[in-house]
Amino acid sequence: MSSRRLVGASLRASTDIRFVMLVAAVLASSVVAFGAVYIASPAAERVNRVQGLCLAGMLEAVAPMPVEDATGRATALMRDCVRPFFHEQAIWVVTGILVEMVVAGLLYLLHPWWLARRRRMRRLAGDEHTDMLDELDELARQAGLRRPPRWLVAPYSMAHGGQAFGLPGDRRVCLDVGLLVRYDLDRAGFRAVVRHELAHLRNRDVDRTYLSIATWWSFVAVAVAPFVVLSLNPDLWRRRAASGSAGSPADLAYPLVALAALTVVVYLARNAILRAREVHADTTAAAWDIPDGALSRVIGGLPWPPSRSRWVRWTPRWDRLTSRFGSHPSPAQRAAAIVDPRRLLHTGIGETASYGIILGLTLYNVSIFVGNLLEAYLMVGLVLLALAIGVLLLGLLVRAVRHADSSTTTEPPWTRRRVLLLPVVAALGVAVSGPLSLTAAENVGLDGTGLLGLNLIPLSALLLTAGFLLFVAWVRSADAALAVRPTRPGRRRWRQRLVAATAIAAGAPLFGIWYQASFGGSIVGFNRWGQLTQTGWAIDWYARLADWTGISYLPRLYLGETPIPVAGPVLLWVVPAVLLGWCRRGGERPPGVRQALVTGAVAGLGVIALGLAMPYAARAALPPEVRHTPDGFDVDTLTLGTPLYFFQVYYHTYLVVAVLAQAVAAAVIAARSTRLRPILTPLAVTITVVLATLGYYLNRGVSECLHLIRPGTRSCEPVFFLPDRFVLDHLAMIASWGLLVAVPAALLGAATGALWRRRRAQAVPAAETATVAPPGVRPGRGLAAVGLAALAVLALAGAATALPGNYHFWKPNPPPAGITEPTVPATSIAVVDPCLIGTWQEVSRKFDLNLFGRSHRFAGSGISQTFQPDGTVVLDYGSGTNATTTIDGQRVDLVWSGRATARYRLADGTIRYDYVRRQESTMALRIDGVERMDIDPSTSWSADHYVCSSEALTQTPADPESDGWYRIELRRTGPGG
Repeated sequence: MSSRRLVGASLRASTDIRFVMLVAAVLASSVVAFGAVYIASPAAERVNRVQGLCLAGMLEAVAPMPVEDATGRATALMRDCVRPFFHEQAIWVVTGILVEMVVAGLLYLLHPWWLARRRRMRRLAGDEHTDMLDELDELARQAGLRRPPRWLVAPYSMAHGGQAFGLPGDRRVCLDVGLLVRYDLDRAGFRAVVRHELAHLRNRDVDRTYLSIATWWSFVAVAVAPFVVLSLNPDLWRRRAASGSAGSPADLAYPLVALAALTVVVYLARNAILRAREVHADTTAAAWDIPDGALSRVIGGLPWPPSRSRWVRWTPRWDRLTSRFGSHPSPAQRAAAIVDPRRLLHTGIGETASYGIILGLTLYNVSIFVGNLLEAYLMVGLVLLALAIGVLLLGLLVRAVRHADSSTTTEPPWTRRRVLLLPVVAALGVAVSGPLSLTAAENVGLDGTGLLGLNLIPLSALLLTAGFLLFVAWVRSADAALAVRPTRPGRRRWRQRLVAATAIAAGAPLFGIWYQASFGGSIVGFNRWGQLTQTGWAIDWYARLADWTGISYLPRLYLGETPIPVAGPVLLWVVPAVLLGWCRRGGERPPGVRQALVTGAVAGLGVIALGLAMPYAARAALPPEVRHTPDGFDVDTLTLGTPLYFFQVYYHTYLVVAVLAQAVAAAVIAARSTRLRPILTPLAVTITVVLATLGYYLNRGVSECLHLIRPGTRSCEPVFFLPDRFVLDHLAMIASWGLLVAVPAALLGAATGALWRRRRAQAVPAAETATVAPPGVRPGRGLAAVGLAALAVLALAGAATALPGNYHFWKPNPPPAGITEPTVPATSIAVVDPCLIGTWQEVSRKFDLNLFGRSHRFAGSGISQTFQPDGTVVLDYGSGTNATTTIDGQRVDLVWSGRATARYRLADGTIRYDYVRRQESTMALRIDGVERMDIDPSTSWSADHYVCSSEALTQTPADPESDGWYRIELRRTGPGG
């Protein structure tokens, strides 16, 4: 009975989870569907006209501003312009969802009337049925029902089944007329069928069943049907069919295919709920059917595949396939569940994949809608939305893995390994949901590019799969360690919940960062602080070092501005240590803890040793003019892409050493054969991170004492060796980079260790391996316990202290001051200079550029400029246009390639370029033919003072003080485009 109670509670929870999945998929998809309906409405057409005028006014408002000021102000003004559209769309979406919910509620309330009408049910009454009614009421009392249901009969159904339905307070059970005949011929079989229907009432699954069916039909009628109609003819509502806005067949097919896939997912989710309730009712009724034992016999006699309507014709093979995903499980599955109810605790691979698909669809479909309403809080909203989905998904994954591990059914040996497939299929389900979502169909081009970054799906899926595998490995490791400790069942469940909460607390924020990076395509956001050094650029090995270490990764920046890189690894070993009693007096310390402590300490001390040697090596290898920073240098002026100073290369080099030490420590611990390695690896990495942060200040103190970076008059003071207010920044930097590198290192170490042990086991005779004793269990020591506690408190306190700074990072900046509402522009007359209109070829381009601390004059030619009458200018750089100079005997080239388009305005002999432009060009710096640095080509746009004649054009800076000196001479080569 206890086993059946456990199965009943588990199945009830599974049904609830499936119902939540169904509702989530329906609502999330309805958001996009109703949003599309609004776009096709006349109301949206009116709002779009006003919005277009507003955006035009925005362009006029920011046109006179410099580029750096115009970008921020244009963003704020554009939000004001599009806000009415998104708010009205939100009203439509909310109204549509409410209508959908009302329709679903009405369908649910009407299901008793509809079923009674369709099957022509009538009340089971009469003197000839008195004995039968008495027995039915007695079976209802045995089922534990407060009052018996209303008994009905379907007089035209010759089947031998029944159907439980009805509203709360008016439950009904309809018996087929064939079942009434069975009352006299097979009394035990009659009771088994009735008990199965009463089990539905006892399990309280009638409401979920018919709510699921009602939700499905409401989704089809209210959301799917209008979306399909308007996708086929988007101008149907507007009565403008001749506008030709339907789009290409490919653009039309994508949303319809995505909708078809989504509809199938919702339909399968509905059927999964119906199948689960049937099996649950079987297991419940089997406990009441012990005297007769006829339930298995009745189930075994059911036809399979079930009979189809005469209007539906399937081939036998297709009929068997579709029946597997129908609303009823097969008789074999039902009979097996009755014999062994614990097999129902097992969460299959297909069900786990469906969790990933449905939750992924929910996340993708809601993201843009929510983001449009959040406006400036888009990035924060995406992360928080993904965080909530991550908590649910990881919780379901923990449940699936634990059910698979606790399964006691007799299965082939290979099925135990499929536990590792659960995180894989869950990750692939989330990844596949991206292209299948309606949001992708509406917002992504056919090439897979766009805001969702669907062209990066393989990489995103790989990263998510690795993360889920590590998540499952840690949970199983902690569960296995706790399983060997005898304790009461209640306390064991409490410990399992704490383990799951710890894993989710560390994993869900990482899932949020992963989604935010994948959504915007920044999952491959690698940049360089600078491939070239400000000083010492001519030293080849030093320039290479700057190139290798000057890498910036955008997701790492997001990750570093959360407490996860520091607090996450600490929680992953602190919680098991407390639960296993590592720190208790006289407690036992499992094998491997000592090696983790030693490995982490050795790696951290190695970083400190190299950090202490770095100042002496740098002083011996580099001259003072390379190492010293110029006077008056401001750190706040550093931006991505600017040349690096020595102190940056120096810090990045130390950072690389600290990160590699974490990778080595993680690989060494992961390579060991122990069930605790997912727990011990974060322990070793945490020790390395803390010691490496301490080593940074030792490195800084020695550098200051040696006057390595800047010459000074201060003596070697202890304050140089003490942490300052930036200690948390350094800790987060080392930990976040270490997390990104230590994870693949741990996976590689685990794979290498497994391969080595397998080969060693094949090489060593069995008799010899049998004599090897397992590592002993050593008692815990007070000093080690105090050290671990201090380490945990230090790291967690640092993560908590950094929370205000994390908050200010994620909090969006306020709009620039002085913004005025854009006005609808009046009809304006563009200023056009007929002399300027046409295509011009540069015959000479000379300009001064500050490089390596000095100003150098470059010279080149070949760029084509085309000024068009509509106010558009196109710069064509060709496949590679050079501007050259010589610095310290080395040839330095600036190389442009591609095209760039901008808007221009003329006033008082000056050409001014608007910030709105299409940049399809690249700009690189080469030294002696070797490319050393990429430069943002947009930085070279500035206002030009021009002098034009019929065949010649000269451009010079309108503001030489801010833009520097340049002179461009061009000759006319053709008319304007």
